[in-house]
Amino acid sequence: MTEPTRTEWLHPDDEAWGDRLLARLLVTHDVALDDAESAVEDARRACHESGRTAAELFGSADAHAREVANDIVPVTKRAAVDLDGASPRDRWTLLLLGTGWLGSIWSIWLLVADGWWVDVEPAALALLAGIVVGAAGTWFGTLARTAGDLRGCWSWWALGAVGIVAGAVGASSFSDVAPLGEVPTLVVLAAAVAVIVVGFVREEPRAEPDPAPGGTTPDAWFDRLHGLLRGRYHLPRATARQHVADARSHWTDTGSVHPEDEFGTPEVYALELLDGSPEPERRKARYATWLYTVVAGYWAFVTTTTVLDDGSLWSIVWRAVAFLLFAGSAVSAWRRSKPAAAA
Repeated sequence: MTEPTRTEWLHPDDEAWGDRLLARLLVTHDVALDDAESAVEDARRACHESGRTAAELFGSADAHAREVANDIVPVTKRAAVDLDGASPRDRWTLLLLGTGWLGSIWSIWLLVADGWWVDVEPAALALLAGIVVGAAGTWFGTLARTAGDLRGCWSWWALGAVGIVAGAVGASSFSDVAPLGEVPTLVVLAAAVAVIVVGFVREEPRAEPDPAPGGTTPDAWFDRLHGLLRGRYHLPRATARQHVADARSHWTDTGSVHPEDEFGTPEVYALELLDGSPEPERRKARYATWLYTVVAGYWAFVTTTTVLDDGSLWSIVWRAVAFLLFAGSAVSAWRRSKPAAAA
C-alpha cells in the first residue's frame, strides 16, 4: 500500500478530527510539535490501514489527545495544569490575549458604527478600563481555583467585580464630558492586534506544580488536595472530602512522616485519582451550560427590549448575534455534560 501523505485522509470528516487532535495536543497538553504531528500521522495511517474513520477507531479527538499525552508527557507536567492546560503562570498571557481579542471586536464594532474616526470619550475609556479589570479578576480567580486555591480565588473575583462596578460608575459620571479628541479606528484595531501578537510571542515559565499555599505540613498537603479535587476536577464537596479522608487514613496506617512520601505531590495524586474519568469534564461542561444560559438569557432580554423600543436595525442585529452565540455555546456545553451512555 502506498504510504499516505501528511495531508490526505480517507474520509472528509477525519481532516477536521486530525486538526482538532493536533490543536489539543499542542495547546491543552503542551506536547512537542514533532510528537504531536507524529501522533496525527499515526492516526491517519491507522485509518488507511483499517478503512475506518478516526472517530470509529479512536473516539473523540479530545479523548485521543488525552490518551496520547498520558503516554508521552510526564505525569508531573500533566499535573501542573488544569483541564484546559492552563495554570496561574499563564495568567498574563491570557490577559493579553483576552484584552486584545476584546479590543479587536470593539474596534470592528466602532468601524462599522462610527466609521474611520472615533471620538476618545472619557466615559468609554472608564468603561473599557473596568471591563479589562473585570476580565483580569475573573481569569486570575478561575486559574487560582483550578490550582486548588479555593480561598484566594475569591479575592480575584472580588477585584473583578469592583473593576466592573467602578467602570460603570465612571462611565456614568463622565457621560457628559466632551471627547478628548479623535483617533483613526484602524489605529485602535492595530493596537488590539499588537496586544494579541505580544500575548502569543511572549515566553511563559514552564508549567510545574507550585508549592502548597500555607507551607508543607501534612494538613496543608491535604488541604491542597481537597482544593484541587474541588476546584480543578469539579468534584462535589462530599466526594472530595471522602477522597481526602481515605488518603489521610491510608497515610496514617503507613506511618510515613509526610503524605508526600506516600502519594507524591497533591497535584500528582489528584491527577492519578481522576485520570481517565469523564466526570470532571462533564461537571465542568455542566457549569459552563449554566453560565452560557444565563448570559444568553440576558442577551435575549436586551434584544427584546431593543426591538420593543424601536431600536436601529444594527443595534438589534448585533444583540441578536450575541444571543445566538451564547445560546449555541450553552447547547454545545449541555451536550458535553451528558453521560456517554445517554448521548
